[in-house]
Amino acid sequence: MRMVSRSVWPENTISLQTTSSRWLAAVAVVIVIVAVIGITVAFLYRSGDLPLLPEGTPEGTVQRFLSTIEQGDSRLAYDYLSPTLQEDCSYQLFRDSIRWFESTGDRDSGDLRILLEETRPVADGVEVRVRIIRFYFSTPSPLAPAFDAGESSYAERFTLEMSGDEWLFVDPPWPMSRCPGYEEDPPPARPLRTAPR
Repeated sequence: MRMVSRSVWPENTISLQTTSSRWLAAVAVVIVIVAVIGITVAFLYRSGDLPLLPEGTPEGTVQRFLSTIEQGDSRLAYDYLSPTLQEDCSYQLFRDSIRWFESTGDRDSGDLRILLEETRPVADGVEVRVRIIRFYFSTPSPLAPAFDAGESSYAERFTLEMSGDEWLFVDPPWPMSRCPGYEEDPPPARPLRTAPR
């Protein structure tokens, strides 16, 4: 009786190749779907189609003010300043003051995110605090700090008061870098502490 040995490797190899081909195809489909979603979200964000906060609220005013600056409409952005602030800061001063923001490319680069942190009452108005996050990308360098996150963030505050039926800025709002005619009230003097005798 003659025994014929049969190798099982060719059949299993074909089966494994088919299974891994299906797995790779599924991974490729998932990657394509994620990429399409990412591009769609980025397009909607850049085209300004993301939902706005309610109109007639301090947060909505801040969001609309920053959106108009991002879109390059400094005249409309200037209209969000209170009449008193407009007396101190002419449109030309306002325009010159935000020019740094446009010249650095922040408006068009998409590497800036602004997050609402809190809204709280102050004196006769409201203070809206936001966190500004800048993302930056640089070429790898041995001198770069370890575990560099590629971003920086800082807080900004906007002070608004109700004027008629709308909220307007009463202090120069970011990204204004300056307002030469604006005189901010000095902080109250603190009482001197005397050393015990």
